[in-house]
Formats: sequence, C-alpha cells, structure tokens
Amino acid sequence: MELDWVDELGAAITLCDKYGIILYMNNRSEVTFEKRGGKNLIGKNLLDCHPEPARSKLDDLLHNPRVNVYTIEKNGIKKNDLPVSLV
Repeated sequence: MELDWVDELGAAITLCDKYGIILYMNNRSEVTFEKRGGKNLIGKNLLDCHPEPARSKLDDLLHNPRVNVYTIEKNGIKKNDLPVSLV
C-alpha cells in the first residue's frame, strides 16, 4: 500500500483492521501518540488505548461500521477531527 503522501499530511492518521489492530500510523500520528508508544503501537489493539466510554463506542464502530465525526478541545483550542469511516 503506497501511502507516502499520507506520511507528510498535517493530520494524525491511524489505520486499523476490523478487530482494532493498528496497521499503520503516519508521521503526525506517531508524534501525537509518542508518549503512549508512537510507532510501537503498530500491532497493538486500539481498544486498549481508549478509556470508557470511548472504548465501547469504538468497539461498536468496529462491529457496526459507519462514519463518526466529532470535535475535541485541548488546552482551550477546538480541534475538528476528520471523519472516521469504518467500512
């Protein structure tokens, strides 16, 4: 899978399989999750990286694929996340 352009994208992209196993992280994702293991998270399960209630929501998305879009706020800055599409 050729993803060179995604590596330099200014958004964190993390891909997983239908079981939640992380298959790929672009450069921004590796930096974003550096304190949690960065690139070493590849091969780990996304469910283990999320506390409740996010874990249950992610598990539901894995079992019932659909688009999920949300906005978060960190340090007073709103961040619009890209749609998460699990198909």
